[in-house]
Amino acid sequence: MMNPAHPLPPARRPLPRLLPRPWRHRQRGAGAAEFVIVAPALLALTLAMLQTGLAFHARSIVNYASFEAARAGSIANAGLASMRLAFARAMTPYYGGGRNLAELADAFAAAQIDLVAALRIEIVSPTRESFDDYHSLAAARRLQTTARVIPSAQPGVLGCPADRANCNADPASNRSGQTLADANLLKLRVTWGLPPAKQVPLAGRFFTWALRMLDPGDDDAFRRGLVEAGRIPMVSQVTLRMQSDAIENEAMRPRSAGSATPPAADSTPLPGCPPTAPLCTPEPATADTAPEAADPTGEDGTPAGDGSGSDGEPGPGTDSGDETEDAEDAEDAEDAEEEPEC
Repeated sequence: MMNPAHPLPPARRPLPRLLPRPWRHRQRGAGAAEFVIVAPALLALTLAMLQTGLAFHARSIVNYASFEAARAGSIANAGLASMRLAFARAMTPYYGGGRNLAELADAFAAAQIDLVAALRIEIVSPTRESFDDYHSLAAARRLQTTARVIPSAQPGVLGCPADRANCNADPASNRSGQTLADANLLKLRVTWGLPPAKQVPLAGRFFTWALRMLDPGDDDAFRRGLVEAGRIPMVSQVTLRMQSDAIENEAMRPRSAGSATPPAADSTPLPGCPPTAPLCTPEPATADTAPEAADPTGEDGTPAGDGSGSDGEPGPGTDSGDETEDAEDAEDAEDAEEEPEC
Protein backbone atom coordinates (compact mmCIF):
# COMPACT_ATOMS: atom_id res chain seq x y z
CA MET A 1 0.00 0.00 0.00
CA MET A 2 1.40 3.37 -0.96
CA ASN A 3 2.54 5.53 1.91
CA PRO A 4 0.77 8.92 1.65
CA ALA A 5 3.73 10.58 3.38
CA HIS A 6 6.07 9.61 0.55
CA PRO A 7 4.24 9.83 -2.76
CA LEU A 8 5.90 8.53 -5.95
CA PRO A 9 7.75 11.14 -8.05
CA PRO A 10 5.98 12.20 -11.18
CA ALA A 11 7.08 10.51 -14.39
CA ARG A 12 9.71 12.43 -16.42
CA ARG A 13 8.68 13.73 -19.75
CA PRO A 14 11.02 13.03 -22.70
CA LEU A 15 13.15 15.94 -23.86
CA PRO A 16 11.96 17.61 -27.02
CA ARG A 17 13.98 16.83 -30.14
CA LEU A 18 16.40 19.60 -31.04
CA LEU A 19 15.95 18.92 -34.73
CA PRO A 20 13.06 17.30 -36.46
CA ARG A 21 13.63 13.81 -37.77
CA PRO A 22 13.66 14.77 -41.49
CA TRP A 23 16.55 17.24 -40.91
CA ARG A 24 18.61 14.53 -39.16
CA HIS A 25 18.34 12.32 -42.18
CA ARG A 26 19.84 15.08 -44.35
CA GLN A 27 23.19 15.03 -42.39
CA ARG A 28 24.09 11.50 -43.47
CA GLY A 29 26.97 11.28 -46.02
CA ALA A 30 28.81 14.46 -44.95
CA GLY A 31 31.90 12.43 -43.94
CA ALA A 32 32.02 10.79 -47.37
CA ALA A 33 32.00 14.18 -49.07
CA GLU A 34 34.87 15.39 -46.87
CA PHE A 35 36.81 12.19 -47.56
CA VAL A 36 36.42 12.63 -51.31
CA ILE A 37 37.91 16.12 -51.01
CA VAL A 38 40.78 15.29 -48.64
CA ALA A 39 41.75 11.78 -49.80
CA PRO A 40 43.36 12.74 -53.16
CA ALA A 41 45.54 15.41 -51.56
CA LEU A 42 46.49 13.09 -48.70
CA LEU A 43 47.28 10.26 -51.12
CA ALA A 44 49.45 12.52 -53.29
CA LEU A 45 51.32 13.78 -50.23
CA THR A 46 51.93 10.22 -49.00
CA LEU A 47 53.19 9.06 -52.39
CA ALA A 48 55.50 12.09 -52.64
CA MET A 49 56.94 11.29 -49.21
CA LEU A 50 57.57 7.68 -50.25
CA GLN A 51 59.22 8.81 -53.49
CA THR A 52 61.44 11.26 -51.62
CA GLY A 53 62.54 8.50 -49.25
CA LEU A 54 63.36 6.18 -52.15
CA ALA A 55 65.28 8.99 -53.85
CA PHE A 56 67.41 9.58 -50.73
CA HIS A 57 68.08 5.84 -50.49
CA ALA A 58 69.19 5.75 -54.12
CA ARG A 59 71.31 8.86 -53.60
CA SER A 60 73.24 7.22 -50.75
CA ILE A 61 73.99 4.21 -52.96
CA VAL A 62 75.10 6.49 -55.81
CA ASN A 63 77.45 8.35 -53.45
CA TYR A 64 79.02 5.06 -52.39
CA ALA A 65 79.32 3.87 -55.99
CA SER A 66 80.92 7.19 -57.00
CA PHE A 67 83.50 6.80 -54.25
CA GLU A 68 84.29 3.28 -55.45
CA ALA A 69 84.66 4.59 -59.01
CA ALA A 70 87.09 7.27 -57.82
CA ARG A 71 89.12 4.67 -55.91
CA ALA A 72 89.36 2.54 -59.04
CA GLY A 73 90.35 5.54 -61.15
CA SER A 74 93.03 6.70 -58.72
CA ILE A 75 94.97 3.44 -59.10
CA ALA A 76 94.12 2.82 -62.79
CA ASN A 77 95.53 6.00 -64.36
CA ALA A 78 92.07 7.66 -64.29
CA GLY A 79 90.79 5.10 -66.79
CA LEU A 80 87.11 5.55 -67.66
CA ALA A 81 86.46 1.84 -68.23
CA SER A 82 87.80 0.93 -64.77
CA MET A 83 85.65 3.59 -63.13
CA ARG A 84 82.45 2.51 -64.93
CA LEU A 85 83.11 -1.11 -63.99
CA ALA A 86 83.64 -0.22 -60.32
CA PHE A 87 80.47 1.90 -60.33
CA ALA A 88 78.41 -0.97 -61.78
CA ARG A 89 79.87 -3.40 -59.23
CA ALA A 90 78.92 -1.08 -56.36
CA MET A 91 75.38 -0.63 -57.77
CA THR A 92 74.75 -4.39 -57.98
CA PRO A 93 72.75 -4.52 -54.69
CA TYR A 94 70.44 -1.78 -55.97
CA TYR A 95 69.61 -3.81 -59.08
CA GLY A 96 68.55 -6.89 -57.13
CA GLY A 97 71.62 -8.30 -55.42
CA GLY A 98 71.44 -12.00 -54.64
CA ARG A 99 72.24 -14.80 -52.22
CA ASN A 100 74.47 -16.84 -54.54
CA LEU A 101 76.89 -16.25 -57.39
CA ALA A 102 74.27 -16.78 -60.09
CA GLU A 103 71.91 -14.16 -58.67
CA LEU A 104 74.76 -11.70 -58.12
CA ALA A 105 75.95 -12.23 -61.69
CA ASP A 106 72.44 -11.55 -63.01
CA ALA A 107 72.14 -8.36 -60.93
CA PHE A 108 75.57 -7.20 -62.07
CA ALA A 109 74.65 -7.81 -65.71
CA ALA A 110 71.38 -5.90 -65.24
CA ALA A 111 73.30 -3.01 -63.71
CA GLN A 112 75.77 -2.89 -66.61
CA ILE A 113 72.97 -2.93 -69.19
CA ASP A 114 71.02 -0.15 -67.48
CA LEU A 115 74.09 2.02 -66.86
CA VAL A 116 75.02 2.14 -70.54
CA ALA A 117 72.49 4.92 -71.14
CA ALA A 118 71.89 6.07 -67.56
CA LEU A 119 75.44 6.86 -66.35
CA ARG A 120 77.89 9.62 -67.19
CA ILE A 121 81.26 10.07 -65.47
CA GLU A 122 83.05 13.39 -65.99
CA ILE A 123 86.59 14.05 -64.81
CA VAL A 124 86.58 17.63 -63.55
CA SER A 125 90.22 17.46 -62.39
CA PRO A 126 92.77 17.10 -63.86
CA THR A 127 91.57 19.22 -66.76
CA ARG A 128 92.88 19.19 -70.30
CA GLU A 129 94.83 22.36 -69.49
CA SER A 130 96.53 20.46 -66.66
CA PHE A 131 98.14 18.21 -69.26
CA ASP A 132 99.30 21.30 -71.15
CA ASP A 133 101.20 22.44 -68.06
CA TYR A 134 102.48 19.17 -66.56
CA HIS A 135 102.67 16.58 -69.35
CA SER A 136 105.69 14.29 -68.88
CA LEU A 137 107.20 12.55 -71.89
CA ALA A 138 109.24 10.28 -69.64
CA ALA A 139 106.10 9.08 -67.84
CA ALA A 140 104.34 8.49 -71.18
CA ARG A 141 107.26 6.36 -72.41
CA ARG A 142 107.27 4.41 -69.16
CA LEU A 143 103.53 3.67 -69.52
CA GLN A 144 103.93 2.96 -73.25
CA THR A 145 101.16 5.32 -74.32
CA THR A 146 100.89 8.09 -76.87
CA ALA A 147 98.47 10.08 -74.70
CA ARG A 148 99.64 12.83 -72.39
CA VAL A 149 100.52 11.85 -68.82
CA ILE A 150 100.77 13.75 -65.52
CA PRO A 151 103.24 12.12 -63.09
CA SER A 152 102.09 11.46 -59.54
CA ALA A 153 105.45 10.98 -57.79
CA GLN A 154 105.89 13.45 -54.88
CA PRO A 155 103.62 16.22 -56.21
CA GLY A 156 103.94 18.14 -52.94
CA VAL A 157 107.74 18.30 -53.23
CA LEU A 158 108.31 18.67 -56.96
CA GLY A 159 106.90 21.77 -58.58
CA CYS A 160 107.30 20.33 -62.09
CA PRO A 161 107.81 16.89 -63.61
CA ALA A 162 111.40 15.68 -63.46
CA ASP A 163 111.84 15.95 -67.23
CA ARG A 164 110.19 19.41 -67.43
CA ALA A 165 112.04 21.51 -64.90
CA ASN A 166 111.13 24.73 -66.72
CA CYS A 167 107.34 24.27 -66.68
CA ASN A 168 105.09 27.08 -65.50
CA ALA A 169 104.04 25.89 -62.04
CA ASP A 170 102.52 29.20 -60.98
CA PRO A 171 98.73 28.73 -60.76
CA ALA A 172 98.23 32.47 -61.13
CA SER A 173 99.70 32.50 -64.65
CA ASN A 174 99.61 28.98 -66.13
CA ARG A 175 96.77 27.60 -68.24
CA SER A 176 95.28 25.17 -65.73
CA GLY A 177 95.28 27.42 -62.67
CA GLN A 178 96.69 24.46 -60.71
CA THR A 179 99.89 23.31 -59.12
CA LEU A 180 101.25 19.83 -59.78
CA ALA A 181 99.70 18.70 -56.50
CA ASP A 182 96.31 20.10 -57.57
CA ALA A 183 96.58 18.33 -60.92
CA ASN A 184 97.00 15.04 -59.02
CA LEU A 185 93.57 15.40 -57.41
CA LEU A 186 91.02 13.20 -59.18
CA LYS A 187 87.63 14.92 -59.00
CA LEU A 188 84.64 13.16 -60.55
CA ARG A 189 81.15 14.39 -61.34
CA VAL A 190 78.82 11.40 -61.71
CA THR A 191 75.32 11.78 -63.21
CA TRP A 192 72.89 8.87 -62.93
CA GLY A 193 69.17 8.55 -63.65
CA LEU A 194 66.76 6.80 -61.28
CA PRO A 195 64.89 4.28 -63.50
CA PRO A 196 61.07 4.38 -63.71
CA ALA A 197 60.87 0.82 -62.35
CA LYS A 198 62.31 2.08 -59.05
CA GLN A 199 59.85 4.98 -58.74
CA VAL A 200 56.54 5.22 -56.87
CA PRO A 201 53.56 5.23 -59.26
CA LEU A 202 52.17 8.70 -59.98
CA ALA A 203 54.76 10.39 -57.72
CA GLY A 204 57.67 9.55 -60.03
CA ARG A 205 55.83 10.97 -63.03
CA PHE A 206 55.04 14.09 -61.06
CA PHE A 207 58.74 14.52 -60.19
CA THR A 208 59.88 14.25 -63.82
CA TRP A 209 57.07 16.55 -64.96
CA ALA A 210 58.14 19.12 -62.34
CA LEU A 211 61.75 18.90 -63.53
CA ARG A 212 60.68 19.59 -67.11
CA MET A 213 58.52 22.53 -66.07
CA LEU A 214 61.07 24.08 -63.69
CA ASP A 215 64.00 23.88 -66.11
CA PRO A 216 62.68 23.75 -69.67
CA GLY A 217 65.86 25.23 -71.16
CA ASP A 218 68.37 22.80 -69.66
CA ASP A 219 71.50 22.99 -71.82
CA ASP A 220 72.79 19.62 -70.58
CA ALA A 221 71.68 17.19 -73.27
CA PHE A 222 72.43 14.10 -71.18
CA ARG A 223 70.46 15.29 -68.16
CA ARG A 224 67.61 16.44 -70.40
CA GLY A 225 67.56 13.01 -72.03
CA LEU A 226 67.25 11.33 -68.63
CA VAL A 227 64.22 13.46 -67.77
CA GLU A 228 62.60 12.77 -71.14
CA ALA A 229 63.09 9.03 -70.55
CA GLY A 230 61.23 9.27 -67.24
CA ARG A 231 64.34 9.10 -65.06
CA ILE A 232 65.13 11.35 -62.10
CA PRO A 233 68.72 12.70 -62.50
CA MET A 234 71.08 12.51 -59.52
CA VAL A 235 74.53 14.10 -59.41
CA SER A 236 77.35 13.08 -57.07
CA GLN A 237 80.86 14.54 -56.78
CA VAL A 238 83.90 12.93 -55.16
CA THR A 239 87.59 13.87 -54.89
CA LEU A 240 90.56 11.58 -54.22
CA ARG A 241 94.34 11.83 -54.49
CA MET A 242 95.79 10.08 -57.53
CA GLN A 243 97.87 7.00 -56.67
CA SER A 244 99.04 6.51 -60.27
CA ASP A 245 99.98 8.69 -63.22
CA ALA A 246 96.91 10.24 -64.85
CA ILE A 247 96.50 9.50 -68.57
CA GLU A 248 94.41 11.90 -70.64
CA ASN A 249 91.11 10.47 -71.92
CA GLU A 250 87.79 11.60 -73.38
CA ALA A 251 86.08 11.96 -69.98
CA MET A 252 88.29 14.87 -68.95
CA ARG A 253 86.69 18.27 -69.30
CA PRO A 254 88.30 21.58 -70.24
CA ARG A 255 88.82 24.11 -67.52
CA SER A 256 85.87 26.27 -68.63
CA ALA A 257 83.48 23.35 -68.13
CA GLY A 258 84.65 22.64 -64.59
CA SER A 259 84.29 24.53 -61.35
CA ALA A 260 87.98 25.34 -60.87
CA THR A 261 88.90 29.00 -60.42
CA PRO A 262 92.41 30.45 -60.52
CA PRO A 263 93.79 31.05 -57.03
CA ALA A 264 95.15 34.35 -55.85
CA ALA A 265 98.79 35.17 -56.39
CA ASP A 266 99.47 35.18 -52.65
CA SER A 267 97.71 31.87 -51.94
CA THR A 268 98.95 29.62 -49.14
CA PRO A 269 101.84 27.45 -50.40
CA LEU A 270 102.08 23.72 -49.83
CA PRO A 271 103.92 22.54 -46.70
CA GLY A 272 107.61 21.90 -47.12
CA CYS A 273 109.11 18.46 -47.51
CA PRO A 274 109.95 16.51 -44.34
CA PRO A 275 113.62 16.24 -43.27
CA THR A 276 113.58 12.49 -44.06
CA ALA A 277 112.67 13.02 -47.72
CA PRO A 278 115.54 12.24 -50.11
CA LEU A 279 115.06 15.50 -52.02
CA CYS A 280 115.11 17.58 -48.85
CA THR A 281 118.80 18.53 -48.45
CA PRO A 282 120.18 21.11 -46.05
CA GLU A 283 121.30 24.38 -47.51
CA PRO A 284 124.70 25.89 -46.63
CA ALA A 285 124.78 28.42 -43.85
CA THR A 286 124.63 32.06 -44.93
CA ALA A 287 125.42 35.33 -43.27
CA ASP A 288 121.83 35.53 -42.02
CA THR A 289 122.07 32.22 -40.17
CA ALA A 290 125.66 32.74 -38.85
CA PRO A 291 125.94 33.55 -35.12
CA GLU A 292 126.39 37.18 -34.31
CA ALA A 293 129.83 38.33 -33.11
CA ALA A 294 130.09 39.01 -29.42
CA ASP A 295 130.34 42.61 -28.33
CA PRO A 296 134.00 43.25 -27.33
CA THR A 297 132.95 45.76 -24.72
CA GLY A 298 130.52 45.52 -21.86
CA GLU A 299 127.54 47.68 -21.26
CA ASP A 300 129.63 50.13 -19.19
CA GLY A 301 132.39 50.39 -21.82
CA THR A 302 134.90 48.12 -20.06
CA PRO A 303 136.54 45.35 -22.13
CA ALA A 304 134.52 42.15 -21.75
CA GLY A 305 137.51 39.95 -22.48
CA ASP A 306 139.70 41.48 -19.71
CA GLY A 307 139.60 39.12 -16.80
CA SER A 308 140.93 41.59 -14.20
CA GLY A 309 140.56 45.21 -13.16
CA SER A 310 143.30 47.69 -12.34
CA ASP A 311 144.09 45.89 -9.10
CA GLY A 312 144.09 42.37 -10.53
CA GLU A 313 140.54 41.51 -9.32
CA PRO A 314 137.73 40.43 -11.66
CA GLY A 315 136.27 43.39 -13.51
CA PRO A 316 132.60 44.41 -13.35
CA GLY A 317 131.93 43.26 -16.98
CA THR A 318 133.03 39.70 -16.26
CA ASP A 319 130.92 37.03 -14.59
CA SER A 320 131.36 33.31 -14.12
CA GLY A 321 128.00 32.64 -15.85
CA ASP A 322 128.98 34.51 -19.05
CA GLU A 323 131.20 31.68 -20.24
CA THR A 324 128.35 29.13 -19.81
CA GLU A 325 125.90 31.32 -21.75
CA ASP A 326 128.40 31.81 -24.60
CA ALA A 327 128.90 28.06 -24.85
CA GLU A 328 125.14 27.43 -25.00
CA ASP A 329 124.71 30.10 -27.72
CA ALA A 330 127.44 28.45 -29.78
CA GLU A 331 125.75 25.04 -29.48
CA ASP A 332 122.39 26.51 -30.53
CA ALA A 333 123.99 28.13 -33.57
CA GLU A 334 125.57 24.81 -34.60
CA ASP A 335 122.20 23.04 -34.25
CA ALA A 336 120.53 25.71 -36.40
CA GLU A 337 123.13 25.20 -39.13
CA GLU A 338 122.61 21.43 -39.13
CA GLU A 339 118.80 21.64 -39.53
CA PRO A 340 117.72 21.09 -43.18
CA GLU A 341 115.81 23.81 -44.93
CA CYS A 342 113.35 23.06 -47.72
